Amino acid sequence: MEASTDSMKNPVMANIRAEWDWVKEGVEEVISTNSYATFRPEDIYASCLTGESALWVCRPDWFVVSTIEVDQFNGQKTFLIWLSWTRERGNGVASDVWPFFEMVAKESGCDMIEVRTEHKKVGEYIERDLGWDCQLIVFSKTLK
Repeated sequence: MEASTDSMKNPVMANIRAEWDWVKEGVEEVISTNSYATFRPEDIYASCLTGESALWVCRPDWFVVSTIEVDQFNGQKTFLIWLSWTRERGNGVASDVWPFFEMVAKESGCDMIEVRTEHKKVGEYIERDLGWDCQLIVFSKTLK
């Protein structure tokens, strides 16, 4: 896949069927490296196929899957970057597209934009380089 210069900074919403061959590889990698991930690749596929989530192609070999969550108590909408993957890491490639996702979140009527990760370096990058605030850290213990 060859991304245009425009899709380098302005991701394009993509068809999960057309992109699945390479996207599945990234989804599987994310699942295998994140203990919090309870979903399967098929869940991502189905969610994008039904329109519950959106697949955004940002660069060659880089994608984001987003969804909108609604707080059951106060009705606030959160634009959740559910999944993000790229072959090229550590070069700050995300900083070019975050303004785009913030704009999409606002246009979607969302009150917040959110990323969840257990990777501390990702969290540090989001805070330091992108100006985000850490609002919640979740600790858990599996009981047997």
